[in-house]
Amino acid sequence: MEIRGRQYKAARGIVTHTAGTDTTEVIAGVTGKTLFLNYVIISVSDLPSTTSVESFKLTDGDAGTAFFFEEIGDKARYGSGTSKSLNFGEYGLALTEGNGLWVESSATTLDITVTALGYYK
Repeated sequence: MEIRGRQYKAARGIVTHTAGTDTTEVIAGVTGKTLFLNYVIISVSDLPSTTSVESFKLTDGDAGTAFFFEEIGDKARYGSGTSKSLNFGEYGLALTEGNGLWVESSATTLDITVTALGYYK
């Protein structure tokens, strides 16, 4: 990936975070490198069938700092599914050096697919 005329190693990942799983790694961290995220697409395949509100978040490492948090409620309010697209621009959002991108949820009924594109610097 080229940024300001320099080449950097591209980083990309796509995972499905299965309902009932605490955390899932999307892009691995690299020791001594910083992961910059350019684009993240989050798709929730199904919503809770009850009126409960469940949540998920993107974190900077396993059990790391959350930089994106979303609460999702029942189908009657939100339809049959939802997706979010995060665009952090050409230079990207820097995570903590050595950390990767993880998805974490409180949900026991949501399957969440995360697609991410970035680069290591």
